[in-house]
Amino acid sequence: MGKSIHYLAFGDSLTVGYGAEEGHGFVSIYRQWLESMFHEPVSLQHAGTNGATTGELLETIESDPQIRKAIQEATLITITAGGNDLIQAAIPFFYDGDNSILKKALHTYESNYKKLIHEIKKLRKGIHAPYLIAIIGLYNPLPQIPDAAYWVQRFNLFLRKLEQPHIQIVQVYDAFVGQAARFISEDAIHPNQLGYEKLADQLEATVTLQQLQSLLV
Repeated sequence: MGKSIHYLAFGDSLTVGYGAEEGHGFVSIYRQWLESMFHEPVSLQHAGTNGATTGELLETIESDPQIRKAIQEATLITITAGGNDLIQAAIPFFYDGDNSILKKALHTYESNYKKLIHEIKKLRKGIHAPYLIAIIGLYNPLPQIPDAAYWVQRFNLFLRKLEQPHIQIVQVYDAFVGQAARFISEDAIHPNQLGYEKLADQLEATVTLQQLQSLLV
């Protein structure tokens, strides 16, 4: 057997694939694409948690020995996080219009994401195998709420500050604008199968084949 990619999919319900049939989330679609590109099986550790906030995902990385081991062994890590932070703040904002709720959520999200990336780097210290983190940005899960688009873009703007040669930001916002009827499931929040295919497409377009080649071990 030749070289392979060790893939850790970590995050919230988008990593789970909630809203599509089993096996049709972006993680499964992307894994199949990787296997077709390299003609080798891709080992996958699937660590998605429905409803998880950035704070809960950070806690998982800090305390779960299985996840910590998976981070040390992975050559490719995808992360979905932040949608639940936004949604939990947007609901009270919808009722009372207090911007400070969303400002606080943004601050917490930024702080948790920085800590999350820092924790991954700490776990990788001393490990010479190359690795790449692909962070999936946010689409607007609440287009029906006034000002939601503004705050989603604020969340996404922060992610760009995290970008480094081994940290890629996968922008999905523009691909979903005006496409809710096509890409969003019946719960009006999560992607459907087509939506997850679009997430996978954006991932494929962002992480280059040259970058993936460098991850083969």
